[in-house]
Amino acid sequence: MLKKERENIFLNKKIWGFIFFASIFIFLFGVNEYREYKKEEEQRIDRVLNKINLKIELVMSSISDLETSEPIKEYYNLKEISYYNLIKVLQEIQKKNNVYGKIGYSLSLGKESSDIIVTGSGTRDRNEYLKRMGALKRIEADSKIILIPKKKEISFILKNEIFNLEEGIFWIVTLDRELFFSELYDSEDGKWEILKDNKIYSLDKDIVTKRRGKEGYVLRSSGLNFKFLYTPNNTIFYQILFLKSFVIFVALALLSILIDYSIKLYIERKDLIGEINNLSVIDRRKNLRDFVLGIRKIHEVGELTRKVKALQGRKLKIVLVEIFDSDDEGLDFKNFTLAREYLKESLSSNGIYEHIDIDYKSIAFIIPEESDSVIEDAFHFMLENIGQKYSVELIAAVSNEFVSVESFPQEYITCKKILDAKFMAKGRKVLFSENIKSGKLILTYPIETEAKLVSKLLNGNLQGAKKIVDEIFIDRINPEAMDKKDIKEFTGLLYNTLNRVVVQLKEFESSLHCEKLDIESITKTGNLEKIRIIFNELITEICKQKKTSEQDENEAIREKIKTYIDKNYQLDFSLDNLADYLGLSFKYTSILFKKVMGDNFKNYINVYRIEKAKEILKEKKDIKIKDLAEELGYNSSNTFIRIFKKYEGISPTQFNPEEILEK
Repeated sequence: MLKKERENIFLNKKIWGFIFFASIFIFLFGVNEYREYKKEEEQRIDRVLNKINLKIELVMSSISDLETSEPIKEYYNLKEISYYNLIKVLQEIQKKNNVYGKIGYSLSLGKESSDIIVTGSGTRDRNEYLKRMGALKRIEADSKIILIPKKKEISFILKNEIFNLEEGIFWIVTLDRELFFSELYDSEDGKWEILKDNKIYSLDKDIVTKRRGKEGYVLRSSGLNFKFLYTPNNTIFYQILFLKSFVIFVALALLSILIDYSIKLYIERKDLIGEINNLSVIDRRKNLRDFVLGIRKIHEVGELTRKVKALQGRKLKIVLVEIFDSDDEGLDFKNFTLAREYLKESLSSNGIYEHIDIDYKSIAFIIPEESDSVIEDAFHFMLENIGQKYSVELIAAVSNEFVSVESFPQEYITCKKILDAKFMAKGRKVLFSENIKSGKLILTYPIETEAKLVSKLLNGNLQGAKKIVDEIFIDRINPEAMDKKDIKEFTGLLYNTLNRVVVQLKEFESSLHCEKLDIESITKTGNLEKIRIIFNELITEICKQKKTSEQDENEAIREKIKTYIDKNYQLDFSLDNLADYLGLSFKYTSILFKKVMGDNFKNYINVYRIEKAKEILKEKKDIKIKDLAEELGYNSSNTFIRIFKKYEGISPTQFNPEEILEK
């Protein structure tokens, strides 16, 4: 009896001991699994949010680019808006919407003093448009950012107080729920929502006024002044953890429930700590970018990044890297993202450098205690590799040396001024302020710039050509820094460019009077401003002659076509026959016919023959329809009757010339 009792006591101790150690093992196992899960979850959330924030940055950058364009500036300042200005504004907005609309957003521009809103699809009545959006009363009462949720889209109205726009100006940003937030819809592990003005907007349902539970992440967006709420779905994770625990020891099912409950309490604590840490990291990096861009003062931004603290007191320089030609429609911005990561990785492995993600097309680096030659060699090598590896052309500008952190914004502006002259770099990848101060960059311009100018002139595009000329004669370059030899060399380049245009015009446009173009006149003055005036006059004359030549050529083609039709309308001829007569291809003849004759070939010939038929019917009242059809080149009288009735509304037999004369 005593032995049995001892065995029972030992068994109980053994069981409890086993349960104790098994519990510790399962607990440690569960904690380890959870940490790995949370790490992967945070990385995934960060990747998804970065994609959305990149789109939001692209939206804000698009607005910034539009606001610097001349048509938008003129729209802001004009009290009486002209139809021409509206067309130019519409074209600017359509250009942005067409290039970036595929990611799911569109822009519209409004003005409180105007009853018109300019959208990507045309102009709309302001009140009717805002009323249909449900924003008419709100836009009159609220001077801040306004969010308008719809079933298929979310609209933001950006006004001057928050985004420093002109007084009375507002932008409407419309985000397609399904397309713009596609990365969020793809996530099946949690729920994404938008937090704005203490209201929650679901990305796939109507507004939610209360939020269940306290789980989730509060994540800042990068540009539109709202926050993302992310509520993770931990159900799958808990199921897997429970099954693994069940396999380890089936008898611990009830205890596993208790452990699972303990893990839930631990999760809430970790979520809160993770949320605080994530927000602080995001804030510090955003603070640095806002300070460098001059958006906020040093005393307004609070804490900067840890690397900036480590760099304080050392001699620093800013290196600003950006896409050489961000207006290139064939450019893949994904390649720039890869190139940017390559730069970060290359620099971080060589020392303490800090990076600043400026926008979708540029990134800045803070470089400590390096000479200009070292910086130039290092970045030239990296940018060359990027061009070959990622097929994206980048260029860098290096600021002056400074020590104080307060100098960040000023030196960033210095880099921007240097990059204003990047198109004159002639193969250089890294530019310094000394290049601008010496005026050396204006002595030349790359062959790509010349090729663009020649192309514009040969196509008669005067506005496009003048834009390139403005880039060549950039105002920020100091002409006083150039001697007579420099100006003579630069003038020689301009002369060669014009001479190339004249040679090609003589080759392909024999009717042009190229001898009237006194291109040597630009070599007869040493004044840079006069050279610019003469150059503009010459390209204007080239485009004028090109346009006149094209009009004369079209008139000659029109006469040849009329002559051919007059002689052959009685035959059953086709567009192929006309193309052979003109010595042109079928496709080009079709395009050219519509251009010079104002109608397509088939319709024009039918109208011509019907008019001839009416003339013949006036002269020969008794002519048979069959004979009339043959005389007009129709191979069937039924075809002739059908076409006559289509254009005149009556058959040839019902046509009465006397009634026509009386009318």
